[in-house]
Amino acid sequence: MQTIFKIAFLVGLIGGSIQPAIALELFGVNLNSTNSAELRIAVKTAGARLIREGGEDNWFDVYDSSDALAGSTRLYLGFVKQDQRFAFAEYEFKSLNPAQMLSKLTTKYGAAETHAGSFISDRKYRWQRDGIEIELSSDWQHHVTRLSYINPVNMSALLAERASYKSQLATEVESFSIY
Repeated sequence: MQTIFKIAFLVGLIGGSIQPAIALELFGVNLNSTNSAELRIAVKTAGARLIREGGEDNWFDVYDSSDALAGSTRLYLGFVKQDQRFAFAEYEFKSLNPAQMLSKLTTKYGAAETHAGSFISDRKYRWQRDGIEIELSSDWQHHVTRLSYINPVNMSALLAERASYKSQLATEVESFSIY
């Protein structure tokens, strides 16, 4: 048995170290396998302060993130209501210049895929990591920069739930009559 371990060790030395793929994490939590309870605890532990938790007709949590990520003001978290899977996290920064954050993200995730808009200020930077879409963009209408982490499959489920909820509300309003 020791011989097998020695061979495996030598193969590792010769072929280089074999490391498992590391999933994309936020606050030390794997975004592909987390749920609302786990991520909410991690966010609060990191220093974000809850402003409003999602509920019946609120589709995301809102946090003051200024103590969790320097320069940020808000953190929004969205989860699929049916099973509490992670759908998105979005930081908001009051600065309209994304250069410093772009530099940090490029160091962490590599070169971004750049999407040009009508103006230079409409440019978006995107990365794909472990099934999560990361996007840095400027929202000129609201005078903020946004950094988003989105699980596309779960985000689609969240949007479908929200559309169904709104449709149900509209049907209830239409069926109610005082005459």
